[in-house]
Amino acid sequence: MTPILEYVNLIKRMKNYFILSLFFLIFFSGEAVSSSPVKEQAKIYREEGYRLQKVGDLEGALSYYLKAVQIDPLNKEAYNDLGVVYEAMGDLDKAEQMYLKAIEIDSDYLPPYANLGFLYEKKNHLLKAIFYWKERYNRGKKGEYWTETAYKHLLKLGVDPKLEEERRERRRRLIRLQQAKVHFNLGFKALGKGLYKKAEEEFKTVIDLNPEDEMLLEDAKRYYEILRSW
Repeated sequence: MTPILEYVNLIKRMKNYFILSLFFLIFFSGEAVSSSPVKEQAKIYREEGYRLQKVGDLEGALSYYLKAVQIDPLNKEAYNDLGVVYEAMGDLDKAEQMYLKAIEIDSDYLPPYANLGFLYEKKNHLLKAIFYWKERYNRGKKGEYWTETAYKHLLKLGVDPKLEEERRERRRRLIRLQQAKVHFNLGFKALGKGLYKKAEEEFKTVIDLNPEDEMLLEDAKRYYEILRSW
């Protein structure tokens, strides 16, 4: 084998080795992050904090929850726990900050929404209480305990989200009907001008909108089927 050929083969082997090494680096580093010892330690701190909280040692619980977020700044559960402890200790402003931080980390994490609802009721900030109870209600599963709790608190605050949803649905139906009428008229005009493809599209849009006007819907279906057959 010539020196040049040997050199080319060496370069190829080095390239393959680099790609393989990079793959293992990415794969195992990702695995290490997901099972990070830091996260495990934060979990241990949080569990100890919860144990102390249950026996009434709020100061001790606070110290362990703080340790958890110090080593794991994205620990939403520990921030929520901190909020609960600060609130129990009477520091409502600090509790508010912790609950909001938990939501900032993960807006789909539900416990702080209810906690903020309780907190703002306690502070007599009723508009904020309504906002967070609504968030908890809308994000929860129907029939689930905290969803129903949120609903009860909203009723107490003079808000019925079920009636609001019914009103929103009526508005949506009205908007669909108005849009359907517009598209039907556009389809009829296109039909008169011989723009059959355009007319077909407009009548199909009316059908898709499914307006609560049986006559309008039937007329759109009839024109649509005729145009499709041409």
